[in-house]
Formats: sequence, structure tokens, C-alpha cells
Amino acid sequence: MDAIVAKLAARWPDARCELNHTSAYELLCATILAAQSTDRLVNTVTPALFTHWPDARALAAAPPDEVERAVHSTGFFRMKARHLLGMAQALVERHGGEVPADMESLCALPGVARKTANVVLGTVFGKDEGVVVDTHVTRLSQRLGLTRENDPTKIEKDLMAVLPRDQWRTFADRLIWHGRRVCFAKQPACGLCDLAPLCPSADTPGREGEEMKGEDVKREKGKGKGKGKAEAKTETKTGKGKANAKAKTKA
Repeated sequence: MDAIVAKLAARWPDARCELNHTSAYELLCATILAAQSTDRLVNTVTPALFTHWPDARALAAAPPDEVERAVHSTGFFRMKARHLLGMAQALVERHGGEVPADMESLCALPGVARKTANVVLGTVFGKDEGVVVDTHVTRLSQRLGLTRENDPTKIEKDLMAVLPRDQWRTFADRLIWHGRRVCFAKQPACGLCDLAPLCPSADTPGREGEEMKGEDVKREKGKGKGKGKAEAKTETKTGKGKANAKAKTKA
């Protein structure tokens, strides 16, 4: 784990949350919208959203159909609009319109679970209360052999157990960047991955990325050529065997 942390830190020293925001309220909204969507897409939607409803009080009074139209392109827009409105109304009723800075209060808000709460607490308030577990962290922690779990809560517990507390936030940010830029879901670029020597999944057949270059490409081509020659010899021997068998049958 120390080696993984060090390599990620060297590769992605400036990794951070990529959802654009200027306040805890904006990040909370953006993280809710990011479910089943991408940060890039959410960042195209939130400027208009925050212009129309710049704080929780404004959003709490917004017409539901207008919020739905504003977030439509992020997918699951009706559910997300309900969550945004419920979250804003709860902030006004329970917290004076301000975003609370503790896990329990955040998770009590509509549409907010531990992942969203961890994002807000770590990014805005600098509090390491847990590890953000999204699809990238789930995929990479499994591939790296850091967990055997599929449930985000259990994965978070496994990571918290092996990481120093002051690394919880930065480790997740860097792992997410690595998942978006190198360790892709379908075709991970193992040939370009600093973690490959430490990763039990890196040598699995079919995991070589299309972006491998230089010696990696030559090595892979060499393997293919060697295999082709071996198969050709086998086929030649098989062909001779069949020919001899036919000759004996005729005789």
C-alpha cells in the first residue's frame, strides 16, 4: 500500500475533485448531479443552475419542472431534481440554509449518501471522515487487490483500514484520476501504468491497453510472432500426420 500511495502521488500530485464549484452548496448540488453521469457533463450544466438558484433558499423555492429542465441532460433528471429540491429545503429548515460540516447531518439530507458527504467534507471542509468510493475507486481497488468487496461501504472500510487517515482524501482523488486517464474500465492501459508492477491484474490476458508504445508494443508483437510459429509447426505436424494416415488407409 505504501508503494501504491507513493506512485499515485508521483503520477498525480495535483489530483483534485473535478466538479466545478465555489461553495459547499454548489459542490453538494454538483455531486448529486454526478450520479450516473460524468463530471465533465455536470460542469456544463451547473453554471446555469447556479445562476438561477445561487443558494439553498433560492433552490428550495424553485418550480420542480424548471429544475428538471435545467438538469435534464445529466440523466435521471426527475429523481435528481427531487433530490436537489429536497436537499435545499432540508438545508433551509434544519440548518439555516447552510451546508452542515458533519457526516451525520449531511447523510440525513435527501439524495446524499456517504460518497457525496465524503466529497463535500474532504474537498470543502478539509475533513477526512472517510474515503470517497465511486465507480473508479471501486474498480481500481479491486484490480489492485485492496478489497474483494463490491459494496461501496465495505470497500470504504477496507481502504480506511490500510490507509493513514491523512491519505484518505488524496488517495481517492488520485485513484479517480488514474481510473479516468489510465486504468479504463474496458481497456486499461497497463503498458502506461506506473502501478502495473504492483497490480495483480496487470498481466491478465486481454488487459493490455491499446495505447502501449515503444518496447511494450515490440514485446507484444514478439510474443505474437513466437506463438504464430509454434502454432504453424503444430499445424504442419498435424497435417503430415493426417496425410500419412490417409496414405496408410489407401494402402
